[in-house]
Amino acid sequence: MENKDDLARRIGSKVKELRKESGLTQKRLAEATGLSPGLLSRIENGLTMPSIPTLQTISNNLNTEVGYFFKEHEEEGYIVTHPGARRVVVSKSGPHDKIAYKLELLAEGMKNPFMEPAIVTHVGKGKEVEARIHDGQEFMYVLEGRIKLKLGSEEFILKKGNAAYWNGTVPHKGINMGTKPARALHVHLIPGRWTGTFQYSDLPAGKSKSGRKKK
Repeated sequence: MENKDDLARRIGSKVKELRKESGLTQKRLAEATGLSPGLLSRIENGLTMPSIPTLQTISNNLNTEVGYFFKEHEEEGYIVTHPGARRVVVSKSGPHDKIAYKLELLAEGMKNPFMEPAIVTHVGKGKEVEARIHDGQEFMYVLEGRIKLKLGSEEFILKKGNAAYWNGTVPHKGINMGTKPARALHVHLIPGRWTGTFQYSDLPAGKSKSGRKKK
């Protein structure tokens, strides 16, 4: 049975490995988590066993689950997801903080990903949706409905089969043009490193994964 010292060393080694793979310095991760550089150094060197809340804070910033640090064997370098089992989240926008997009996360749980794919349901209209910018690049393929895509000062009306690709630094937003929500495949790509670019929160309480109220 693994003792506490061995577990602390294994956890520390995984924190250090994942931090480096994410392109973060020890100082940068310490700033992001609110931990002191000295404490983070002791954790990475296996000299201190982090508490669960501390490990949760670290895992949130390294895009992994707390359980990853306790696993004795490395996971496979892939993930397979299935309809109905994927998490659906929402992205709010505008002065009234209304839901602008619903995102079905297609590859959540992949270790240290460079791409973030999601099926995005565009529900926001007009001024309810604010333009955003982010790191890397973004690809969009319309699956159904009509979407007004604003890229900088340009506007494009996209329908099923249309696609677009842009730098994330270009202010952009998608506006639903129909009476029913429009859906599109979106992929965020950050070459060479991982960073979160989708801005979302969990579905409001009382909603199911489909976005409908539970009976």
